[in-house]
Amino acid sequence: MRRVLTGLAVIGLWAGLGFAAQADGQPDRHTLAAAQARLLTAVLREPKNFDLTFEYVRVSSALGDYEGAIGALERVLAFAPNLARADFELGTLYFRLGSYDNAIHYFKAAAAAPDLDPKLRARLTVYLPEVEKQLSPVRWSGFLQTGLGYQSNVAALPDSGFVSIFGQNAPQGSGVAQKSDGEGFGLAKISNIYDFENQRGDTIETNFIGYGTGQFSLHQFDLAYMEASIGPRLALDPVNWPGVTIKPYAIGNVSWVGGTSYLNSGGAGVSLGIDTARDWSVAPDFEWRHISVHNPGATQITALGTGDFLSFSIAGTYRFTDLISLQVQPIYSRANAFNAWQSFNQGGVTAGLNVEFNPPFPLIPLQWTVMPYISALWDRFDAPDPAVNASVRRCDFAYYGGVMLDMPVTASFGVSGTVQYARTNSNLQNFTNDDVTILFGPTARF
Repeated sequence: MRRVLTGLAVIGLWAGLGFAAQADGQPDRHTLAAAQARLLTAVLREPKNFDLTFEYVRVSSALGDYEGAIGALERVLAFAPNLARADFELGTLYFRLGSYDNAIHYFKAAAAAPDLDPKLRARLTVYLPEVEKQLSPVRWSGFLQTGLGYQSNVAALPDSGFVSIFGQNAPQGSGVAQKSDGEGFGLAKISNIYDFENQRGDTIETNFIGYGTGQFSLHQFDLAYMEASIGPRLALDPVNWPGVTIKPYAIGNVSWVGGTSYLNSGGAGVSLGIDTARDWSVAPDFEWRHISVHNPGATQITALGTGDFLSFSIAGTYRFTDLISLQVQPIYSRANAFNAWQSFNQGGVTAGLNVEFNPPFPLIPLQWTVMPYISALWDRFDAPDPAVNASVRRCDFAYYGGVMLDMPVTASFGVSGTVQYARTNSNLQNFTNDDVTILFGPTARF
């Protein structure tokens, strides 16, 4: 079983590529560009062949050439001013470009048409409220999920069944809860954007995330976590550097394990947003936090200690097509704890392939999404922990991978699931372990 799960991330990436082929039909960008050129020639030769035009619009949208698709649809409306499908497609394209005044105009024209395809009318139930939200200076959005989960190693205890104490190996003992357990969980992500409505596009962004689990048996590992951040996002130079923003922010969190305060933090950071190209965007981020760690019980359950935590990351997104994108985020962190054996350097990278595809039932208004992902992290501590082994400085290499599947059923409700395998290899047997996590449950959006 473990050998199968170790390959989960690789299998997930192949699955994502398979969905990509289904979602787009022609996932290769060069092939799409060649098809677009052939279709443009055909459309110009037969301007009243609307089937050809809509195929050209589909391929152009997949390439992110929204302007070309808009031009083609406007030519369609010159020949057929009441064609509801053209109004709907124009609304979606202007929505993707962020031109919400134009988008709502075409969406309302499509909604008023009595012959609009029922599948497109179902999608309008998503687009119209979202456009109206984007035109408001105060915009709320949220994602909520609850459900059931499973973990194969809730306490993250070592594989060997032994622990090192003052350099000597000792069995964990029957009193240590090393086993799997089920759980109920809840997740909430809520965001607010206040738009100053100036020509620069400046806003204030507020984000909140809350997560909690209740174990079926091992209640000492019940988890509760809340984090909030707030800060303005400002355009650096909208004339010379359009699409480049800076966001200074304040951030903090509180958490509990088994009902006891565990890790609390407060700090600040600054993030750049560089979204100047059609196909890619980059967001470097630097963050400082002062963390306060309380290890409940006699057994230390974390490598973290009270002190300062610094991190630098670069989140990059490359959009292969309108439905397929790759997110990659390298990260470096430094923990300066009061104890040298809890101070460490950390480096790593996370990657995820985001693939949208058509749901199996045509009246479902939103695309479904599959996201295989993989992450690798290494940790090197400053000094040996004398309570574990005074002569060995701890070094870890951890990796995890999994697959997330998000399946909206209506504009507001759906279901989502995640399967993940995590593995930590360490030069100290106390910290060598693995874990399988499965989460599944209903979702809500607003």
